[in-house]
Amino acid sequence: MKKNLTAFTLLFFLSLITGCTIPLDENPRDLSSNLPDALLPPASTTTQPPMPKETVKIFLAKANPDGEMKLEPVNREISGDGSINVILDQVLAGPTLTEQETQLVSPFAEGSKVIGAILENALLEIHLDSLDGFPQDDSKSNRLAFAMLVCTASELIAGADISFVQIMVRQNDSLEAINAPVTDGDPPEEGAPVLCSNYASFMTEEDFS
Repeated sequence: MKKNLTAFTLLFFLSLITGCTIPLDENPRDLSSNLPDALLPPASTTTQPPMPKETVKIFLAKANPDGEMKLEPVNREISGDGSINVILDQVLAGPTLTEQETQLVSPFAEGSKVIGAILENALLEIHLDSLDGFPQDDSKSNRLAFAMLVCTASELIAGADISFVQIMVRQNDSLEAINAPVTDGDPPEEGAPVLCSNYASFMTEEDFS
């Protein structure tokens, strides 16, 4: 009887120990999910430095006293690396509201974007995703659009030796050179580069060199 009582006491004691143990999870849990916001550690934050700004020049257009459209150089403050792509995209963007108040205009509409540029031996290739932003006819406005793009590239981009400009447009998975319409000089051969002097009719004596 005494042996049975001792065995019973030992089993009772072991059951108490087992009942007081804390079960362990097989996988660790994220205990912060149960903490109130005030007790959570502060989230890590990273501050990106602001992009440096720089002033560049581009050509827009403005009517002279005789009503003729002439290229007009304007300053633009841009954020970016000052690459040729960024500068030429400013031409396609057209005048700002402030510039419009000074009668500056542009023949461009939305629809075209500069997707690349290659400069080699004074020849600049300008790669466009489409011509949708250009006037869709053979009008003077269409030539003015090309004049703004070509002459900005060859006359106003600081630090770049550019004489010839070739416009290339993405067609499916490749780039094809186009015939840029001109106002002055002989029409270029199929897909040949053009010069700013091919648009001398849009230039003033002060701006054309």
